[in-house]
Amino acid sequence: MLHFWGSKARADVDMSRSALGNGMAGDIAIVLGGNKLDSNLVSLGCQMARGAKRRVHLLHVIEVPRALALPAVLAEESERADELLNAAIHIAVKIGCEAGACVVQARDAGCAIVEEARELCCSLLLIGLIRSKKHNVQGDLGKTIPYVLANAPCKVWFVQDPQ
Repeated sequence: MLHFWGSKARADVDMSRSALGNGMAGDIAIVLGGNKLDSNLVSLGCQMARGAKRRVHLLHVIEVPRALALPAVLAEESERADELLNAAIHIAVKIGCEAGACVVQARDAGCAIVEEARELCCSLLLIGLIRSKKHNVQGDLGKTIPYVLANAPCKVWFVQDPQ
């Protein structure tokens, strides 16, 4: 492969801008689910954001059971969220991308993801799923992914990885 001076850099910027959409001015939101796919999504999103000179918003949603009050302190889940976001921020810093992190407690993850993407004025949302035995049935993506795909105010890139 031959690279002429500056051509690779221009190609990276062009790819990032086309992925976000022509004329789109929003940032990239990345949903962290706590699986092995997270680091790949963060790397992809950060590289695209850096090329397009955009910011990345790292989002983790803690679903609160209806038996508890919404602002309930869920220590174990909060600790896990902190670990996930710190690892993601580390990847973003390594890539050289400006990133912010957010943990949201909600009754339903799908609604929370869509609302955050709307509030942050994102032009792209990255979300992933690792297939499991319960997701092996064709078309069974749980309830969060279909909700996000149907209601997101921006482009959604859905990545599915084998178990």
